[in-house]
Amino acid sequence: MWKPIILFVVVELFEANWQRSSTLMGTLAKSYYFYSKSILLLLFMHLGYLYTLYLSLALDLLNWPIFFILLLKSMDIFMKIHLVQRVFVGQEVDNALMRALENPTPWWYYLMGALTYPWLLYLAMEG
Repeated sequence: MWKPIILFVVVELFEANWQRSSTLMGTLAKSYYFYSKSILLLLFMHLGYLYTLYLSLALDLLNWPIFFILLLKSMDIFMKIHLVQRVFVGQEVDNALMRALENPTPWWYYLMGALTYPWLLYLAMEG
């Protein structure tokens, strides 16, 4: 039971590492790099989402914690795609959004997924 959870922590740390930046604009720029190559590449860089789908199907799990992980990760991916399209592709950025994206990001912000999602996976596998 612990191997999938430990692997999930590793996957989430991988995601946190490639997305880490001093601002949200930096994170969006990293997402845009993969988006500009291929939107599928950007989706494949979100290994935690794919791993959650795999575990859900392989272990026949579809309870509230798995659903919640998939919901949060889906919203995160779609929000990034929307912001990348708005900021980098369409260049339709107002001043309020630009100020929000340029605010400093605390170091622990990118570790929230590595702490939250494995705990939810544990709850899903326990029940």
